[in-house]
Amino acid sequence: MKNEHIQPHADEAMDSIGGRGIAIFQKLVSVSRSADKTMAGLSQWVLDNQMEVGGLTIHNLAKRTGVSETTVFRFCKMLGLSGYKELRLALAEGRGLALGAQLAGTGTPTDQSSNHEMASTVRRVIDVNSEQLFKTSSLISYDALQQAADLLVGSNHVHLAGFGSSAPVAFDAYQRFLALGLTASAHSDPHILAAVTATVRPGAVFLGISCSGRTRDITDAFETAGRRGFKRIAITSDPKSPIAQISDVVLVSAVRRSPISMDVISTRISQLAIIEMISVALAENYEDASIMHDTKMLDREIAKKRVSPEDK
Repeated sequence: MKNEHIQPHADEAMDSIGGRGIAIFQKLVSVSRSADKTMAGLSQWVLDNQMEVGGLTIHNLAKRTGVSETTVFRFCKMLGLSGYKELRLALAEGRGLALGAQLAGTGTPTDQSSNHEMASTVRRVIDVNSEQLFKTSSLISYDALQQAADLLVGSNHVHLAGFGSSAPVAFDAYQRFLALGLTASAHSDPHILAAVTATVRPGAVFLGISCSGRTRDITDAFETAGRRGFKRIAITSDPKSPIAQISDVVLVSAVRRSPISMDVISTRISQLAIIEMISVALAENYEDASIMHDTKMLDREIAKKRVSPEDK
């Protein structure tokens, strides 16, 4: 039971703040995962050689990738662009926006020597993850975020699902929602998730986290949940993925595909940022909801678990 009024917001977010420059990377990753091997290979080549593409003519790109110029043009159309010139401009814009974010908000700590052998490593990791946060703020749809919060507040149980690198994000969301007063469960076992979707009682909401949007266990669970009339929220980097297509609300997370060593943490940071956005929205905008409770009591109970200076 896909909601036609919510799904389009994912695409709108792709062209909002940060515009074409941020959206192009998401679209390239989406095409790189498509069943069309020619287009998928071409997309992956562009992702792996972003700097080089800016200096190539359409003839040179076609020659380098072993395809025709017509194929390159069709590839640009598949990305939602008017032609090859717009692809080069979008890639340049995306790199410029990312660089601007890095220059504005990051840098090696001033109390440490920039000549240290670890300085470049520290700077690179911080820059990559700062870029992810910047991309996330550009991609997120405010309307979708509002609709997700409304669904969560209106539910009697939130079932969170995440596998692989997304599993810790689902568990973090579980802890955050629990602290806010939501009844929630986190599932990273496909058999348990299947049992839950088959037996869950009315009033529940499902929230699935998958970078690719192609995790079969979540897709299967969402299909079953949909048939049974439950609302589904997806956090994914691909708004055209199978999971996104069957969800009622789609929240688009930023994606990074190079270098591979930074993929997992960068993707997770983007997903966690969206969970934090939802949590803050719930805490600030739904104070009067019956499920939301005063966090002061929770703070007092948690404080009991800490060793005080007098106990040492």
